[in-house]
Amino acid sequence: MKLLKIIGIVTGLIAAIFAATYVTRTDPIFIIAGKQLSGDEVGYPSDWTFTDKHMTVFVESRPEDPHSVTTSCWVHEGELYIPAQSASSKSWTHYVLDDPSVRIKVGDKIYPAQLERVPENIFPTLMQSRRLKYGSGPQEAPKDVWIFRVSQR
Repeated sequence: MKLLKIIGIVTGLIAAIFAATYVTRTDPIFIIAGKQLSGDEVGYPSDWTFTDKHMTVFVESRPEDPHSVTTSCWVHEGELYIPAQSASSKSWTHYVLDDPSVRIKVGDKIYPAQLERVPENIFPTLMQSRRLKYGSGPQEAPKDVWIFRVSQR
C-alpha cells in the first residue's frame, strides 16, 4: 500500500512538471508545437547554405498568436525550402497560407521571412537537393507534402 502511494506521488509530480513545461514552452519540443521562438532576431541572410549544418529548424507562424514547429529544410539553387508532411491536416501550414510572415530559427538565431507554397511539378527537382543534404530519402515527395520557398519579407 505504501509503495502505491509513493508511485502515485511520483506520477503526480511528473505530470505536474510536464504540464508546467507545456504551458510555459517557447520553442517546440520534438513533435510538440511551441509558441513564440526564443533567441535573437537577426537580419535576413544573403546565403542560406549555413543551414546545411542543421538537420532541423524551427518555423514560427501566426505572428499575432505564435505557433512554432520543428521541420527539416534544404537549399536548392540558393533558396531555402521547408517541407510539411501531412500538410493538409497541420495547423501551421494553414496559418502560413493565411499570413505568409514567419520567423525561422536556425541554431540560436531567428530570421524574419515569408513562405510561399511551391507547385508540385517542381517537387522532383527539389527532392534531389533534399537527398543531397540528408543522404537518403524518397525519390518523390510523399503524398500530402507541401513544400514552401523561403523569401525575404
